[in-house]
Amino acid sequence: MATCCAPLRCDATGTKQERSCFALAKFQRGGVMRFLIPGVVAAVLAGAPAVAQDAASSSATGSAGGVRPGAGGAGEVVVTGTRSPRTVREAPVRTDVIGRSVLEATAARNLADALDYLVGARSESNCQNCNTVEIQLLGLPGAYNQILLDGLPLVSGVAAVYGVEQVPALLVRQIEVVKGGGSALYGPGAVAGVVNVLPLRPERTGWRATLGYDRPDGEHAGIASVLGSLVLPDGRGFVNAYAQAELGPAVDLNGDGYSELARRRLATAGARGEWRPGPGTTVALDHQYTLERRRGGNLLDQPAFLSNIAEAIDSELHRAGVSVAQEVAPETRLVGVYAFAGLNRDSFYGGLGDVEADPAAPGFDPAAFAQAAGASRRQYGRTTDRLHFAEGRLEAMLGAHSVLAGVQYRHERVDDRGVDADGRELSVITQGAFSTLGAFVQDEWSLSSGLKLLLGARVDKSSELGRAVASPRVGLWASPVPELVLRANYSTGFRAPEVFSEDVHIEVLGADPIRVRNAPGLRAEKADSVALGFDWRPTWRDGAVTLDGQAYITSIRDTFFLGDIREDAGGLFRLRSNAGGSRVAGAELTIGYRLSDRLRATVGGAYLDALYDEPQVVYEDERRTLMTRRVLKSPERSGVGQVVWTPLPRFDAFAALRYIGRMDVLNNRLGEIRRTDDFLVVDLSATRHFPVGGDGREIDLTVGVRNVTDARQRDLEVGAARDSDYVYGPRSPRTLFVRLDAAL
Repeated sequence: MATCCAPLRCDATGTKQERSCFALAKFQRGGVMRFLIPGVVAAVLAGAPAVAQDAASSSATGSAGGVRPGAGGAGEVVVTGTRSPRTVREAPVRTDVIGRSVLEATAARNLADALDYLVGARSESNCQNCNTVEIQLLGLPGAYNQILLDGLPLVSGVAAVYGVEQVPALLVRQIEVVKGGGSALYGPGAVAGVVNVLPLRPERTGWRATLGYDRPDGEHAGIASVLGSLVLPDGRGFVNAYAQAELGPAVDLNGDGYSELARRRLATAGARGEWRPGPGTTVALDHQYTLERRRGGNLLDQPAFLSNIAEAIDSELHRAGVSVAQEVAPETRLVGVYAFAGLNRDSFYGGLGDVEADPAAPGFDPAAFAQAAGASRRQYGRTTDRLHFAEGRLEAMLGAHSVLAGVQYRHERVDDRGVDADGRELSVITQGAFSTLGAFVQDEWSLSSGLKLLLGARVDKSSELGRAVASPRVGLWASPVPELVLRANYSTGFRAPEVFSEDVHIEVLGADPIRVRNAPGLRAEKADSVALGFDWRPTWRDGAVTLDGQAYITSIRDTFFLGDIREDAGGLFRLRSNAGGSRVAGAELTIGYRLSDRLRATVGGAYLDALYDEPQVVYEDERRTLMTRRVLKSPERSGVGQVVWTPLPRFDAFAALRYIGRMDVLNNRLGEIRRTDDFLVVDLSATRHFPVGGDGREIDLTVGVRNVTDARQRDLEVGAARDSDYVYGPRSPRTLFVRLDAAL
């Protein structure tokens, strides 16, 4: 794998933060092999010539399952909407699915890449320096949706800052998305919707490995992964061991010497296993370790505090879970789950600012440099986040009723401290523990073969709220004729005033960090969602046409709002307060057409209108005050089209068209709200399948280009005084990619 950027220059006698540069260099030289070895060993132990295939259900650590999925479309099995396996058409709650075929055709590296191909969802970069990414649903920021890993809420507000790029596509069987309030099942945070990442489960012993090369804007990037699977005889269980390493370059898109894409070094390794020791008993274990080094700004070969602007983040993340499921009666089982996520992060946000840093350059001022460096040395941080999650639930089929009931407890402790370049503690920025105890019940009642009623409710007691919060849901599924399915749903969601991702990802204006503070007496944010949808699959041409759509409206009370930038003795900050109410109204429509067995196409569009009830102040200085009712960085129109063509039995071609409409974006440096251009992104790829033997083994070679037209933001901020938050639109420039995937 190619090394993606210039070697680091480090001094072993430097400060603690400077010595972390040595750790990064060591990781560059030997870390990749260290994380790949476990997967290679597992593959050798597996030793059989079959590729690991996915099954339908999630493991026992997450959602219940056990039904094999169909070939796709109406037969795909989903679990997120009700936590019970249902085909897409039979699910009372509409569930959108991104499958393995899209991940492979687009060479998606992680969760953020995959969500770009779903109508009504997208991934948005929030920082020109470090490229923190959020997933938008219903046009709302990432903090409004909940990310689940196999049904478990293990992506905390702190981990979500960079977490959507730390979920490797290697492990993903499919991604399920439910839009609208989901707190009745999943608790706090599920206001705009739920994104559930379901992992691969092997059916046969085998292994697969992937090597990839990317070339974004002329730079070099690489990715490698290996997955080994061992399936026990008689269906008694399985073990997956895996590792993935990714090397990404720093990319300067406008030639000003400051990166727009951060340099990344990412390694993930772990194992998943499931064992059935006896009839009706299933035990599941899961552990994943992730290490990431991320650096953006300028002077990347220097310690962060000697750069004009730098954002440097070193993350170490452990996730683990154990569950036991016991069948206590026919079609009735009890499930107990415990899971843990622990994050350690060293960070730097800031820099020298607009001070000449090169002693040989004209205008270098030693006194000004020394003063700026003294302040810059104090802009490091150290964050720890510990999340514990426990659940006990009952799943039962009682005649026409599918009943789910349970209790969940979630506890998170966040400690965020300011330190200097020598590692000495300067201040406690954020420190707190947050817990939620919730109880839920749901009844999916089949009134007849063509009519279902979904009733559910949940009560949560948050440590940050004086009163418990009730979250009901009601759904109706009807199929008056086999070709047509109608859905109507009312759901709710809420967010408690805890620590959010904005609090620990610090914006930088020039070289000055901007922190977030909660206003005194911040109240919980509550949402009500109503959705009406249909799924029509006429029998014309043996079901060649599919048409589905949904209209929805979400009303939010006591909306959290980040105000304009202010300054006091503690520096620059933004205050999070309750801004009254807000509303999101929208509609989606998707059409699929199978022209032949070798040519299939889908196209979908979404319209969203996200508004505050009253104008909000987003910028204020002595000259002007800017107010807006519109949610910023929320495009009103978007769309996705895809075409899959198989001209030859062992050759596939894929084309995708992604449309991102105009949106309002705030530039804090200029004090302006700008209306952006719209974007049309074209992605192309072709895959050649080379068989190896006659039992399904093959090697796939995929070549493609993401963003063929290089559609992206053209008014990027430049220089040391830039507003790093002023970024929008497609996250990546034109990128050539090559993938070699061996399934043996």
